[in-house]
Amino acid sequence: MKVFQTIACLLLSANAVYALPTESTVDTTDAANIHEARANLPGLNALQTKYANAIIAQAKKDGVGAYGCQIAIVTGITETKLMMFANNAVPSSLKFPHDRVGTNRDAVGIFQQPVSIYKNVRCDMNAACSAGQLYQEIKKIQGWQNMNITTICQKTRYSNCDQYPERVGLATNVCKAGGL
Repeated sequence: MKVFQTIACLLLSANAVYALPTESTVDTTDAANIHEARANLPGLNALQTKYANAIIAQAKKDGVGAYGCQIAIVTGITETKLMMFANNAVPSSLKFPHDRVGTNRDAVGIFQQPVSIYKNVRCDMNAACSAGQLYQEIKKIQGWQNMNITTICQKTRYSNCDQYPERVGLATNVCKAGGL
């Protein structure tokens, strides 16, 4: 008899537990994805956001404002999709953290800065430092604050300048979300 009572008790307990409402109806995996999506800058994944945040911080430090930030983000998106590129032609670049290995002459980093011009590979392979190099070049251009982004691209020796204007909206949103 005790065996039947124990089984009945277990069955009733299991049904009672099954029928209890849960404390939360939110799927935690969805909540984690929502949190991750909020942590990313608009239109960027987590890796791109990490680099964009470094570029934005450097824009603030160098005092180039929202437009300088937009120029750098557009450049990074166009040149490398905001990824850090090492280059087999620049063996020292392979010693630094990178996401991809490129083959564009001697160009490295997010902005594909040629090592023949930007000789500090450690800086080229660092998002904030390489953004600082880009900002220095931009600041040398008289009236850059009032130039269109394609003209600035051409004056700073970057390629794919015709693709820059179509990415300005994304860059504007990224820089704005980063506080510029």
